[in-house]
Amino acid sequence: MELNVKIPVIVKQICLELNTRGHQAFVVGGALRDIILGRESPDYDIATDALPERIASIFADAIPYGNFGTMLLIRGNTKIEVTPFRDDAPGRKPHYTFGGTIYTDLARRDFTINSMAYDPITGQFIDPFGGLNDLKARTIRCTGSTKRVWEDPLRALRAARFQAQLGFAIEPSTMYSLKAYASMLDTISRERIRDELSKLITSDHPFDGLVTLVVTGLMNYIIPELMEGMGMRHFNKPADVLEHNLLACRYVKNSLHLRLAALLHDVGKPGCAVEGKKGLEFPGHHLKSVETAKHILKNLRFDSKTIKKVLLLIEHHMFVYSPDSPLSEARRLISRVGWQNIYDLIELRMADRLASGFNEAAGPGLKKLINDLEELKKENSDYKIKDLAVSGKELIETLGIRSGPIVGKLLNRLLEDVIENPELNSKRTLLELAEKYLKEELYEDRHYQ
Repeated sequence: MELNVKIPVIVKQICLELNTRGHQAFVVGGALRDIILGRESPDYDIATDALPERIASIFADAIPYGNFGTMLLIRGNTKIEVTPFRDDAPGRKPHYTFGGTIYTDLARRDFTINSMAYDPITGQFIDPFGGLNDLKARTIRCTGSTKRVWEDPLRALRAARFQAQLGFAIEPSTMYSLKAYASMLDTISRERIRDELSKLITSDHPFDGLVTLVVTGLMNYIIPELMEGMGMRHFNKPADVLEHNLLACRYVKNSLHLRLAALLHDVGKPGCAVEGKKGLEFPGHHLKSVETAKHILKNLRFDSKTIKKVLLLIEHHMFVYSPDSPLSEARRLISRVGWQNIYDLIELRMADRLASGFNEAAGPGLKKLINDLEELKKENSDYKIKDLAVSGKELIETLGIRSGPIVGKLLNRLLEDVIENPELNSKRTLLELAEKYLKEELYEDRHYQ
């Protein structure tokens, strides 16, 4: 690999400013790794022998950031973290020691590909642990020793995350250490685990990272419910329940809520498996998956907006739409999930199909649904009660009824009528229908008294 280190001008200027004040300054960590790989990075890390107070005196806009003496500089849309060299023993510690050299600082870092340094002023490249060779070999290896993993158990999850982001392989001894100390992940906060998992599944190679979490046992301390599907075979799919979920996450479009929905869309299957004539069947698994996924996402401290969206997609991922389905079925589906979710639901169904062994992401039914949605856009409706030409207040005033459950019942019947035939959506027609339905309700009430 030809060494080509192109440091952005704004980052180089910060290093130059530190240099002119008598301090060393090196670009380090993931930003340097990504620059060498030709990947873009919105954030940069600079390691320096300047202490926090000195950094603050050089840069008036520096903001204290984190727990390790880091000072944050914002330059446009770019974040630059300037951190003093550390000279304490590696690991997670509430107390740490500034000082040492760039070499002692690099020795503390997790993986060799993150343990390189570059001085953009002098051009000096420092690589004491062979990180550049590992970049060439596309390998993730612990810096110095595999004990780097148990010094901070989150590094085990970071290894799988880097694998997912870069498409690299994990070196055997490092892989062994992930498995050997997997149980220590239980000491890490759910928020930190959530953040790493989110980065992993929204990477270019999520399946690779997820498989590493499974085979090392790390998944037992992240989403143990997924592991219950290992070895549970479908009679109509090539993969077991666990692998099917992982594959769906691999195939779905890259956004956090979609990747989460795909990963968890069948997580409830082990809880409702029954033996059928052809093999295991999973009646009502979408509802069980909603229940299980809700617990998982809350446990990982995901925000309520993300949870709500993921659960909605899981709940409706088993929708039926065939080449013979009328437009009313598409309207009904939009009424249930909303225009803002309908295309995500289609994306999830297509990933589900690919993970089930189909050659085409969209079958005849999905293709018709996509075409039908284009037609329905012309109607400019969400197919909700709010889109009806009459309101509950108007029903009360016109029909002389009191506010209560009957009003909601009438509105829902009217909505069903409009979904079947949008031409009925006029105030006069709906009021006539409502009066008819009210008489039917009153008749039934008298009949059963």
